[in-house]
Amino acid sequence: MGAARVTEVLARTGGFSPKVAKGRMYETTQHILQITSSLESIKPGGAGHASSIRVRLLHAAVRRRILALAKRKPSYYSVEEYGVPINDLDSIGTISTFSSTLIWFGFPRQGIFLREREIEDFIALWRLVAHYMGTPTDVFETPERAKIFMESLSMSEINPSDMSRVMANNIILSLENLPPSYPSRDFLVASARWLNGHELADALGLGRPGLYYQALVAGQCIFFICICYTYRSIPFLDRRKIKVSSIPSLAP
Repeated sequence: MGAARVTEVLARTGGFSPKVAKGRMYETTQHILQITSSLESIKPGGAGHASSIRVRLLHAAVRRRILALAKRKPSYYSVEEYGVPINDLDSIGTISTFSSTLIWFGFPRQGIFLREREIEDFIALWRLVAHYMGTPTDVFETPERAKIFMESLSMSEINPSDMSRVMANNIILSLENLPPSYPSRDFLVASARWLNGHELADALGLGRPGLYYQALVAGQCIFFICICYTYRSIPFLDRRKIKVSSIPSLAP
């Protein structure tokens, strides 16, 4: 939500209003699970491959619709100001968010550091997803190149607008007090601050929860660290975890 240009497109899809943002979050989570569930899933014909193609077609439909409406009513969307909707740069940023940003920001801020081979494999997986989705793949040729582009995009594209602030708070609102854990708004905001940093959180208009909620997030990270490194250090548990996570999803 920190990328102002991207939020202008998302706002025009209506997908991140408080009433429907939860569904969009679940759809994105389902897409990621299908991509990462197994090698077979990401091969042509697998669930991850099919899901990526559906997202590509959805992006094409949204791009065409917004451009058509902007042509009839220029005030609806400014191509000159925001660029072509869901262009190559935006698509690179999206793939980077799910790969590079996790590797060098999201995971480390939770105390989890990937091995060099794991980083190479993770970038390679999302390079394949980028190919399926029609996104330029040369950006993700190597982990080093992927990191450079991530840092460049962070400097050039992250500039929250009023729309960014509205949509970021809509996401928090849509997820608070929901099963199974019924997280409070303060806990969700504390998590967002922990993962994204205070500077971006302030720019997005997120509150500043007290030390209690910061401690809860820290405890959650300690739990993740214990689970991650325990499984990774014991081959039997690691193999069992991979086997369990590779069970085909029953979701449509």
